[in-house]
Amino acid sequence: MSHPFEGEPKPVEDSSVADVASSSQDDFSASQDSSDQQSRSESVTAGTADDTQPAQSGQSAAPRTREKPRRKKKKSKYGWLEVPILGAVAILVAVLVKSFLIQPFYIPSESMEKTLHGCYGCSGDRILVNKPIYHLRDPHPGDIVVFRAPSDWEQEAPISVPSNPVSKVFRGFGQLVGFVPPDEKDIVKRVIAIGGETVRCCDAEGRVQISEHGNAGPWRSLDEPYIFEPLKFVPESKPGAPAGDDKATFGPVTVPAGRLWVMGDHRSVSADSRYHCVNESPVDRICNATNVTIPISSVIGKAVVIAWPPSRWTTLGTPDTFTHTATTALSAAAPASGLVATLPLLMLRRRQKHRSQKRRSQQRSSQRRRQASDD
Repeated sequence: MSHPFEGEPKPVEDSSVADVASSSQDDFSASQDSSDQQSRSESVTAGTADDTQPAQSGQSAAPRTREKPRRKKKKSKYGWLEVPILGAVAILVAVLVKSFLIQPFYIPSESMEKTLHGCYGCSGDRILVNKPIYHLRDPHPGDIVVFRAPSDWEQEAPISVPSNPVSKVFRGFGQLVGFVPPDEKDIVKRVIAIGGETVRCCDAEGRVQISEHGNAGPWRSLDEPYIFEPLKFVPESKPGAPAGDDKATFGPVTVPAGRLWVMGDHRSVSADSRYHCVNESPVDRICNATNVTIPISSVIGKAVVIAWPPSRWTTLGTPDTFTHTATTALSAAAPASGLVATLPLLMLRRRQKHRSQKRRSQQRSSQRRRQASDD
């Protein structure tokens, strides 16, 4: 007996169909792989483009880092006050330095030519004045000093004070830094003789003479090469007896304690102690020493250097002809000046001395007024 399915033909698999199915599966896998590879390639290309973008723009390639947000600087609420505050501090420092240490001065006249250059209407020298030095010692012969002139002394250079308030402010600032002449009668001269010394002119060569022992002498003649345009001297003249048109002869005059005999280096135009002595006693030229000398209390300081213009920078020392007197005074004061602890006592002593001198001066003035009223 035959099998019921033996007569039926068995199904035969078509190779072409299998190949197509296999090919379709391979194509799908290939296309998926290609798509994945393309997506990876695009991501790499994008990363490469991002990394190479700085290079294309001319900058070096560097890994990108996350920048921290910049903090904005807080502006000070009072920033606009800094400039006026700094200006005020600078002015305060200048005032303090001028008041207690170093003060600049303008040379307005030619009375100290050619040591110090100055003339009315021109650009004179600017000097620096040491103010504390005379709180430690008195002025020495040969020192160039700036002092407040007595009320009856003439002003060597005219003063024109502006009426405009703005101009006054600028003038005050110029006086503060020494580029404008002061409104007061501040005068610069050289100390020739100090209290206790006797001064006269002249010897046979027309030189000023100094004695430390009164009119009897001995007399020491000063060698003053710094004098510019000296006064006319007649050889026949003698102290107390000028001859002819002699202009140089005066004295002898003994300088009172606490006072100074001062003269300008430009003798022919200087309104100094000699000038006032001759005007007071034109015949014998032996004058009242108090009227023609200046008190030490009126001295502002010692000129130490020419600060302007730069072409005239130099120090102002003591001429050799005065070194003997100055050395003697310094050696006598050396033990006291060497003790720093005595500085307050020295300043107190000087203040008391100035006050006593002022009282004596006021007493003499009142006595003269009483005598004048009695006459």
